[in-house]
Order: sequence, then structure tokens, then C-alpha cells
Amino acid sequence: MKVPARFRVGVCSHAGLVRSANEDDYLLASAAAPDFLFAAGADGRGGLAGGAEASRTALRAIAAVALEAAGGGDVAAALRAGFAAAARRVAETGATMPALHDMGTTATVLCLAADGAHIGHVGDTRLYRVRDGALARLTQDHAVRAPDNRLTRCLGGGKADVTIDEQSTPTAAGDRFVLLSDGAWNALPDGVLLRLAGRGEAAAVAEALVAHALAAGSADNATAVVVDVAEPAASGFREAELPRDERPDDRSLWPRAGRLPGTASAWALLVAGALLLALAALRAAGVAGGLPGWLSVWLGV
Repeated sequence: MKVPARFRVGVCSHAGLVRSANEDDYLLASAAAPDFLFAAGADGRGGLAGGAEASRTALRAIAAVALEAAGGGDVAAALRAGFAAAARRVAETGATMPALHDMGTTATVLCLAADGAHIGHVGDTRLYRVRDGALARLTQDHAVRAPDNRLTRCLGGGKADVTIDEQSTPTAAGDRFVLLSDGAWNALPDGVLLRLAGRGEAAAVAEALVAHALAAGSADNATAVVVDVAEPAASGFREAELPRDERPDDRSLWPRAGRLPGTASAWALLVAGALLLALAALRAAGVAGGLPGWLSVWLGV
């Protein structure tokens, strides 16, 4: 994708060691303005139908509105309008099917513009800033960790409106912004996070953060988005190559995704039961023509 020349970006997302599906999503987008970048991360509510759909729907709805301010509009107002549109969109999507009624997602958005960084946030996907060797967390979690690890605020969840945290802050050359889903930050103490995020190219840092989270035992989806701010003098656009796949192509470098306990045996029982029902139906119907001889004998037809 084309990225304004004054920014460097890196992303990495992985389903984790246990989950077979990735409900995290991220979105990077730029507009005609050479000093505007949209970066966002979202984590669909784990274990609920439609988590992946909720995160994808929300980020695209927010971006569609926020990018309209790229030419010098009120970015903070555009973010508020974008989150409101996303809440309606997720609620509408959830209303289409009973199984999706409670689908929801976190969403944390960073808009970098000529006048600084504008942030919109709901849930527990975190945004950090590394500046002059120090790590600062710019968002607060809307979640209760004990005893049931639940979100107290999100997009969706059966609601068509949302209250977000928002702030605007100046940026400086050398700033590094790091977006992390809880599957990543929950496994990375601040000291480790700073050590990993404090050096290296943005793309390599994003992969290192996710890889270390998995190595530390994170069972959840893990996503990292890294954005560096360069000198304001940089102009125009540059081509940034982002990973096409959820994980790097060289899978030997990554832990293998685990299997949920009992998944294989449950599927085996399901298939066996369906086969037995089909055979019983054939036997009851007296169907023999066209069946192999050994099967006809086995069925007694």
C-alpha cells in the first residue's frame, strides 16, 4: 500500500496457539493528503459468533468516515462520527441473524495528521507510544479481568450506540506508536514490551512482539501494528509491503497452532453418527441397486 513518506509501518497478526480462527483485525489506510495516516486494531469478542465479522465491520465503518477528514477537516469529530457509524453497522449486522445478536468488538484507532495524533478507543486493544526511550500507554482498558475477564464497553454487544475515549496529542519525529490486541500485550510485561519495541524497523518489531507473545504462552489471537513518525520534512508517498497472510510464510519460525481439547474426537463422533444414520436410512428403504456387493451384504439389503 502507499503510505505517506513521513511514516513507517509494520503489522503482524496470528491466530495464537489454541484458537483456530482469528477474530482480530487491523486496518491501515492513507488518503490523498501526504501527512495523514489511519491505523487501527480491533479484537472481536472471543468465543461469540461473529467476532471476526464484528471487528472487520467496525474498522471499515470507522475508516470510511475518518478518512473524509484527511484533507484538513476536524479529525476528532470525524473519529466520533466514525465510531457512531460503526456501532450502528455492527448492531445492524448482528440483527440479521439470531446467532450474531451479541457480536461485538474492541476498536482502537490512531489518526496521524499534520496537527498531531488523534485517538479513539473502546475496549481493551491498547495503544502505546515509545518516545525518547520511555514507554507510555495512551489508552485505558474497558474490561474486568477477574473473575470472568469480560469487556465493560465495546462496539456492538446488542447496542447501536457507543461511548468512546478520545484524545489528541502532539507528535514528534522519532515517535513510535504500537497497537496491541490483548492476546499480545497480556503476555508482554512493560519491560519486555519496551525492549522489543524500542529498536528495529517497524515491520520487524511487529513480528517480534507477536512472536514473543506466543512464545510466552499466549493462547489468544495476537496482533501488533507499529507506526513510526519520521521528520516532518518528508513528503510524498512510499510503497509499504504488508504481509498478505495472517502469519509469515515461513511457518517453521512460529509455534504451531494448537487444537482445542476434544475437537478431533467430537468431529469423529459427528461423522460416524451421520454415516450410521445414512446407512440405516438406506437399509430401511431397501436400497441395494448401485451399491457395492460388500455394502449390500453388510446392510442386509
